[in-house]
Amino acid sequence: MKKPRLVKIAIGQFPVIQGDTQANLKKMLDMTDQAAQAGADLVVFPELAYTGYFLESLELQRLAEPVDGPFVQQMRKKAKEKRIHIIAGYAQSTHVPGEMYNSCVFIDDEGEVIENMQKFYAWGQEKLKFREGKRLPVVNTKFGKVGMLICYDVEYPEPSRIEALKGAEILVDCAVWSIPAERRWHIDLAGNALFNLLFMVGSNPVEDNCCGCSQIVGPDGEVRAMASSTDEELLIHEIDLDEIIQVRSRIPYINDFKVDTFSMKALEQF
Repeated sequence: MKKPRLVKIAIGQFPVIQGDTQANLKKMLDMTDQAAQAGADLVVFPELAYTGYFLESLELQRLAEPVDGPFVQQMRKKAKEKRIHIIAGYAQSTHVPGEMYNSCVFIDDEGEVIENMQKFYAWGQEKLKFREGKRLPVVNTKFGKVGMLICYDVEYPEPSRIEALKGAEILVDCAVWSIPAERRWHIDLAGNALFNLLFMVGSNPVEDNCCGCSQIVGPDGEVRAMASSTDEELLIHEIDLDEIIQVRSRIPYINDFKVDTFSMKALEQF
């Protein structure tokens, strides 16, 4: 009999301290220890969890690091030590002075960087701070195919659908989502999960007007686990990727979708 494809996912929800990279790093390392002790395969942290989101451009420039910088190196070391996958947000500098991306690094349980996603859609004033990314990556991991999104990317249907068509079984959205927009947070995660019949993982901070409510949504659009709207929390929940096939056998969105709605050439560039 075929074994179920179980994946234990942890979401590290905490109040990110603006500009205090060492405190934020310590919090993520501690939460990674806890997630690994609980047997999690993957731990996910919010957008710009290392630096904080609510900073002026000059301060972000001061704190930005390259993908091979100290932040990523320390997370790589922890991932290898604890044998756990990590996704975490940071401000990414490049070899061009002043050029910066809002990025999330994906590290496997051997400590290797397997993806570095740069936010595809910049929200509002972010365009004055960051360049926008050009790729919507799907990563083939030991436990399944994972698509990556950052915050505002989940407000458009196309990024999730493109990643679903590239084979994603889990979509991870690392965000900084506000209290006034909380209703959209719930709708966007549930809607993208249901329309694409896959698992959605949303990671969000608390405090600083953030609505928390980090959550995991099933391929039927139903919330499977949700964190508090106000408190620090390590949310841990196990999912079964075989459920995707079960749901897709009942709801024929994927088979009925006209793939030529997106040209294959357009899909390949993402």
